[in-house]
Amino acid sequence: MIATGQVMITLQPWLGVRLSRQMEGLMEDLARQMNLYSSRYDPDDLARQLDSRLFCAVRDLTKCTMLAEMEEGIWIRIQVEDFAMMADELMLLIFQQFPVDAAHFMLLQEYSMRCASLSALRVLYTRFSSLQSPQELNAIASVIRSCHPSFRWREWLD
Repeated sequence: MIATGQVMITLQPWLGVRLSRQMEGLMEDLARQMNLYSSRYDPDDLARQLDSRLFCAVRDLTKCTMLAEMEEGIWIRIQVEDFAMMADELMLLIFQQFPVDAAHFMLLQEYSMRCASLSALRVLYTRFSSLQSPQELNAIASVIRSCHPSFRWREWLD
């Protein structure tokens, strides 16, 4: 079960504490929506919905400035591409709950290739490692390091 607090903590690096608190109602809705997800459905659809809902909420709350105040008092402009990263980070909360079996392995593998999802690669690397050879795990690590910013993987990959 994904809690609202998990959603808030996941998004705070992009939104800051103040904007996250202003969006608490949306965070509850996102957690509810994510908890209804079933692996029988395409994860692409959910990721797109999360991306779109976050973008619209931030645009509306910031009156189109897309500015968020970080804890240090620094203001940052949230970029359009940040919303895809936020949605992918939220998808991690779902993927981490998948049982380690062949069907979910295939779903994550296909999704990671189709959508360049770091979250899917992370779960393949960390939770589904028993279903892969050392060469496959090295290939995943190499893709992660070369295709994704280090701030998203340095805590759990190195």
